[in-house]
Amino acid sequence: MALHEIAQGLDSAGHPFIWVVRSISWTPPEGWEERVKGRGLVIREWVDQRSILAHPAIGGYLSHCGWNSVLESLSMGVPILTWPIGAEQPLNAKLVVNVLKAGLAMDSTLDEVREEGVVYGCNAISSGVKELMGEESGRLARKRAKEIGLMARNVVEKDGSSSKKLDELINSLRI
Repeated sequence: MALHEIAQGLDSAGHPFIWVVRSISWTPPEGWEERVKGRGLVIREWVDQRSILAHPAIGGYLSHCGWNSVLESLSMGVPILTWPIGAEQPLNAKLVVNVLKAGLAMDSTLDEVREEGVVYGCNAISSGVKELMGEESGRLARKRAKEIGLMARNVVEKDGSSSKKLDELINSLRI
């Protein structure tokens, strides 16, 4: 089960985490909650993702790379550990990792191929979290994500380019 793999990967990575689990039927592996107590927070209800990503303690985001998640994460300056599942997500993940350099891809050598497609197991999750949070490549991705976040916030400020362009549009419509 994918949720058990995530739980085991987060546990073995050894880094603090917040994990939003929207399943009402999932129960963690035996002893897992005790092992992660004090460094892991599991939330089982809806949360405002942007508020979590905006908190300065957040060092990375394991994401499926839906466009809204990419925008929310990068606008807050948070690097992404990419886990694309389908639709536009693989393209978004490549943009984040290869073009923007604001995230890392899961280690494809640790993939498992099953009937339903590529599945990342606990080893890939643990390795990805460790790399994002503790390796040089993760430090560079965090630095780049912060730069992108700053640029994003600057364009929407009162005198930012988005505000100016909106004013120009409004003025042109008045004529």
